[in-house]
Amino acid sequence: MEKGGIFLIRVTYGDLGSLYFSTIKDFQLEEVYDYIRKNERIEEALVLWTCNRFEIYFYPGDRETVEFLEDFIRDRSMKHSVVHGLDAIKHLFLVTAGLDSMVIGESEILAQVREAWNVSRRRGLSGTNLNEVLKKSLEVGRKARRENGNGQRAKSVAGEALDQINIIPGQTVLVIGAGDLGTQIASFLSRRGIHFSVSNRSLERAKEISKAFGAEVEKFEKTKWKSYDVVITATKASEPLLGKGDLLNSKIKTILDLGVPANVRSEVPKGVSLVNMETLSRKITRKDDVKNDYATKSLKTVNNEFEKFSRKLMNVEREEFLKKIFDYSNEVIEEEMKYFDKKTVDGGNSAQIRKGLESTRNKLLGFVINGIKNAKDIRSSETVTNMEMILNENFSRYEAKKVKKIA
Repeated sequence: MEKGGIFLIRVTYGDLGSLYFSTIKDFQLEEVYDYIRKNERIEEALVLWTCNRFEIYFYPGDRETVEFLEDFIRDRSMKHSVVHGLDAIKHLFLVTAGLDSMVIGESEILAQVREAWNVSRRRGLSGTNLNEVLKKSLEVGRKARRENGNGQRAKSVAGEALDQINIIPGQTVLVIGAGDLGTQIASFLSRRGIHFSVSNRSLERAKEISKAFGAEVEKFEKTKWKSYDVVITATKASEPLLGKGDLLNSKIKTILDLGVPANVRSEVPKGVSLVNMETLSRKITRKDDVKNDYATKSLKTVNNEFEKFSRKLMNVEREEFLKKIFDYSNEVIEEEMKYFDKKTVDGGNSAQIRKGLESTRNKLLGFVINGIKNAKDIRSSETVTNMEMILNENFSRYEAKKVKKIA
């Protein structure tokens, strides 16, 4: 990797806890990628957006690209964090292993990362750097599960969520939303032998769910939804689909709201039970307070794989960066030699002058070179990032001089 390495800007449940579900504002995936495209410096980018995380991995990471993406995030979340270099890569390893999720060891995150990668590739934003990291991260996620298992606990947010509501035999059940999470809910209901209907803005998508799981198709209308006993919502609607007024004159007694932002307003009539992502996250957190064997073993797997991967990556990056430093210093020496050659009548001193310049160069840069060689992660240092930006600018000036002379 070159330049500023891969960086990450994130707003996640792991950072904010249950506050995540009230802090993240609505926006569309298309909107994020369209914004990223406005900055020509961003060569590669991937957006990972699930029910409990919003993350943008991007390359190169430097002051300009970070500030550009922070401007987008600030308008849509009260809090975010920026992760540099190898730390961003390790975070992705933890994500694919299911160690940075509401449900430790969740299985669906692997498919979500793969799909995010596919979207990035279709948009031409996944190049050599992201491809290398994403391929390895998925390998790590699969290895963690293969070697350590997921234990006997629930392995998905959808499964955990359904365990929080009581569906009585004979009750009518409606799933609103036919995206990834809605499909997972449909799959769980089908496996548990619970008959249900599905409602979605896209009728074609609702029909696909109906065909796959033997569900009925319901119109995307509030008046139709009111006739169900249990309603499960899983959409990315910008505004709540249901409010207290909609529930007053309905049969609805149980609501499972998996929308982010919320699909159902938090104030509901007496006698109506509401479980949303915020309340769900608190219950799962209490469950995870008990030490999880999968988490303990998988963390070791992630750490071991990350150490091997980062050593390989760092060796390449050190060589590239050190070469850049020496290439620049050689340009400076050549420039100085041209000056001395003009001033010196006897060319016999040129070799000694060059040797003196090289010796001075080595003494001046010695501490910098040793620092880079011994650094665990040169990409996590803003100082090194700034140094490289200055090197690139100076190289550009030398190239401009050469072009001017040729012209």
